[in-house]
Amino acid sequence: MENIKTANLSEQVQKNIEPFLLDILNHCKEDVISIYVIGSAVTKDFHPKYSDINTLLVVKEIKVPLFDFIATLGKRYGKKRVRAPLIMTRDYIDRSLEVFPLEFLEMKLIHQLVYGEDVLKNISIGKADVRLQCERELKGKLQHICQGYIKAMGNKSALTDMFVGSLSGYFPEFHGILFLFDQKLPKEKGAVLSAVENLFDIDLGVYKKLLEIKSQDTHPSAESLKEIFEKLYRVLDTLIKKVDEFEIKPA
Repeated sequence: MENIKTANLSEQVQKNIEPFLLDILNHCKEDVISIYVIGSAVTKDFHPKYSDINTLLVVKEIKVPLFDFIATLGKRYGKKRVRAPLIMTRDYIDRSLEVFPLEFLEMKLIHQLVYGEDVLKNISIGKADVRLQCERELKGKLQHICQGYIKAMGNKSALTDMFVGSLSGYFPEFHGILFLFDQKLPKEKGAVLSAVENLFDIDLGVYKKLLEIKSQDTHPSAESLKEIFEKLYRVLDTLIKKVDEFEIKPA
């Protein structure tokens, strides 16, 4: 058995991911620098029924046969919620930190190295890049919920799907904001929300409500969905202003 390190993952994640990792390593071990499990699968937020298992595969070079091989695994492991891995070279990572700082901040924060060299350990992420992407993403999300609210035309299922479906996408920006203000970066979603609340003295209860709706698979009333929209708009508008006002101090 290859030297994969999954002991710290939950039993369900181990059961589903280990055969997938072994299939990859048995096929192309010589091309692999490192493999990480990333995202909720390494946190207490992982839900065996609803959460995906995501991985990052760092390789020496991009080879089409590797993609072809992993594609053949999709049907078997997709049923176990193992998603297609992100596949990158070390050079791609080095050249992409300025472009995708929030994504790499998330990977650096929330991962478990299960095989090989820890290439994420020493990556450097700049505050100016994080601030720019936070601003862009938050403003984009504000427009998304506004347009989505109108497009749904009061359809409760469409509104619930929009609010809940986009929920996880807010947390990279929350981590980015905490990073900008030199705060501790928690991994679990509840702790992240509490940290942002304490930082700005604002109420992020609307996100806690959405987490509850997602975990309990409930169906909010039309009035409740209207209230969620109003609160999301106010919170996003406040956070955007905080990011806009943030100044990068000269080194």
